Amino acid sequence: MRTRILLAIGSALILTACGEPAPNPYPASAQTRFEASCPPESAVCSCTWDKITRTLTHEEYEAALERFRESGQMDPRITRARTQCLERHRE
Repeated sequence: MRTRILLAIGSALILTACGEPAPNPYPASAQTRFEASCPPESAVCSCTWDKITRTLTHEEYEAALERFRESGQMDPRITRARTQCLERHRE
């Protein structure tokens, strides 16, 4: 009996850990800049913004944009978010 309870609790914890994290706080201006090139009416764009805010802090996002401007290299986390959304929402 005790083993079943422990297994149930462990399973619940694992399932909880599998959920997506809450979005990190971003200023409205960051989203506005993103939407200037990727409109919120697009399911891919909306999904991408959601994944970015759940994956990167605002500071990490700004640093990734700066690296992209300087070197042309996109942060792999942003590329992954965009790719996942493109695959999920084929327009």
